[in-house]
Amino acid sequence: MSSDNKSKGEVIEKGIKIVDKNGVAITINSLISDSGGQGDVYRVTYKGHEYALKWYCKHSDDVIGGAQYETISKICGEDKRPSEKFIWPLTLVTEENPSNGKKFGYLMELLPQGVYEMEDFLRMDSDRKAVRFNSYNSMLVAGMNIAAAMQKLHLSGLSYKDLNPKNFAINPENGDVFVVDNDNVSVDGDLCSVKGTKGYMAPEIPKSNYNNNPSTKTDYYSLATVLYRLFFVDHPMEGKAWEKYPLCTDKVEDYLYAVNPVFHFDPNDDSNRPTDVYAPNAVGRWRAIPQELRNLFVRAFTEGIKEPNKRPPENEWISTIARTRDKLVRVNQGREQFVNFADLKSIPPRCLSLKIGSNQIAIYPQKAIYQISVDGNAREYATIVGGIVYDKQSDKMKIRNMSSKIWRCYDPTTKQLTDVGKGQEYPLFPGVMIEFHRDQPKIVGEIFDPKASK
Repeated sequence: MSSDNKSKGEVIEKGIKIVDKNGVAITINSLISDSGGQGDVYRVTYKGHEYALKWYCKHSDDVIGGAQYETISKICGEDKRPSEKFIWPLTLVTEENPSNGKKFGYLMELLPQGVYEMEDFLRMDSDRKAVRFNSYNSMLVAGMNIAAAMQKLHLSGLSYKDLNPKNFAINPENGDVFVVDNDNVSVDGDLCSVKGTKGYMAPEIPKSNYNNNPSTKTDYYSLATVLYRLFFVDHPMEGKAWEKYPLCTDKVEDYLYAVNPVFHFDPNDDSNRPTDVYAPNAVGRWRAIPQELRNLFVRAFTEGIKEPNKRPPENEWISTIARTRDKLVRVNQGREQFVNFADLKSIPPRCLSLKIGSNQIAIYPQKAIYQISVDGNAREYATIVGGIVYDKQSDKMKIRNMSSKIWRCYDPTTKQLTDVGKGQEYPLFPGVMIEFHRDQPKIVGEIFDPKASK
């Protein structure tokens, strides 16, 4: 599904013609990837435009009328796509003259340039295929985009069934995310043969001898695991407990992933702490991430292991990651760091705090203020409403209104209220208060010096 060819050569079977349901021909241009699983992916031309074609050819049951065909038939079509971020089955295609099991496939869009498989982000730095985010901000944005995509899917009445890193393509520059390999998606609650991928499926599925069906609640567990790997690279259940088992058999994996899974940082069980072998990245990255996000992972992988209703849903991940982003600042020479307001050493010079309710935003030059941080609306995690600039002349930071609303700012020294329209700026210092909607004065933020109260 990549827009870049991975291999070229013989495509499909020589002489086979592929058509849509109306008999419109599809021209096979080149092989993009041999999936090694269900089928191969090709670059094709259809009605004058280039697409990707997934063609099922690996298993005898992947035929017209088979289980895979029925699954895709239920979700196929642009009108059933949860959002534009899903590389979705658009139309089913078959051989022109079906024979030999009546093979089939489906068309989907090609991925844009600049995106990489999430698995490439999980490789060792020495691996030439390893990909890294250009910033912490891009990584956090990617996490919110993944959660938002899953929320759209679930609100459509669908569940993913087999959520894992292979299902995501990510732009390391801006955190843009596309969801791929959507042919296992089905109506939530439907019986299905796909149970998930080991290490990502919810523990109750292997514990039931694979009789339990995946659902939205099992997707929540898979989502938490995917996000943990996105942020910390290592797998949350692979630590020192694995050193006891030189051979990782199916039975061992079921035991460590499902029967007795222990989270890296379980506060009540240190039996599976990260090691240099199994989790060399987790410790350092865990220390760097603000406590609120760590707490959510602890809940997902302690209470959430045993109780599906305790697993964080997508909007909670979005909100918590957004508050984590609120603590991120860019300091000397573009270096990023998280501000911990409880630790003076982590607070850079000039840094102020904007308190809105229980949330604290680190105020620093080049910092963006997002709608979600103002009113808590998880759907607006990407909408910028303000920005922090440094005014050399006054030697003060100012906040710039980048929204369509008129703000009202209060100066504690003069006791004056000032309207601040779009594009206008207002100086920031301790005591300044901001109403982010003059005509609906319900949301008020106040500027503090985080070091003054210590």
